[in-house]
Amino acid sequence: MKSMTGFGKSRTKKDDIEVYVEIKSINGRFFDLKTYLPRELNFFEYEIRKMVASKLKRGTIELRLYIDDQREPNIAVNELKLRKHYEALKKALNILSLTQDIPLDILFREPGIFELDSKLDEDSLMLDIVRNVLHNALCELDKSLSDEGMNIKQVFIDSIDAISIALEAVKHEIQPYKDELFESMKGRIETVTKNFKIDTLEQRLVQELALYIDKYDVHEEITRLESHIQLFLETINNTEEIGKNLNFILQEMQREANTLGSKFSNNATFQNIIIIKEEIEKCREIAHNVS
Repeated sequence: MKSMTGFGKSRTKKDDIEVYVEIKSINGRFFDLKTYLPRELNFFEYEIRKMVASKLKRGTIELRLYIDDQREPNIAVNELKLRKHYEALKKALNILSLTQDIPLDILFREPGIFELDSKLDEDSLMLDIVRNVLHNALCELDKSLSDEGMNIKQVFIDSIDAISIALEAVKHEIQPYKDELFESMKGRIETVTKNFKIDTLEQRLVQELALYIDKYDVHEEITRLESHIQLFLETINNTEEIGKNLNFILQEMQREANTLGSKFSNNATFQNIIIIKEEIEKCREIAHNVS
């Protein structure tokens, strides 16, 4: 079980090349990766996305990569641009009937005259370093997600324990509540019917009362809720992606808890039903951050 919130970073310096990567992930319904790369590494974005996607299936991820290359640069002169600029300046002097020399610094100011004769897509050393740093950052992120996932799992277990204890207390109150309700309604029926002489009236009312009391039976809701609890515990012990499954199970648990509260809530059970609902809602909020 893993969280979707975590952070990983890595830095390597080798042969005058320093590369730093940091990756931040927060919860999200889908895989959403934003990369911030040096312009000269844009060609490498597809491979970076593949590496990240192999580790993360869901979440909003932000990746930043920095390069400091202190190797001696290989500078080349663009002869064509140099000649064209020179010829253009000479023509301008002729038009103005000037005979002065053309200063080199004017030529050298023109963009594109000097170019770095290096292609990162062919720089195997640089790409190997980037891959290694990215791998290390992803491993650190993965550990961060797993550690946070264990914390979330413990919160789930504590909540399920609280729900189970409250549910057990509710179960002990079901029969006393039904008996109390039956006796109360029976007494009221006797009061209403004592002045009537219809032989079958009281028997008929008692039958209707029994049906009415039966509507307050919540054993079915409790059984389903206990079944959902068991499935929930089995799911959080799964190493697969479980976030969507947990949300569905908790949604069903909440539905049963609401039905339980509407059918059966008195002074003795009110606080326990509130605990059940609150713990389920807390788990639903946290489950949004599970991958």
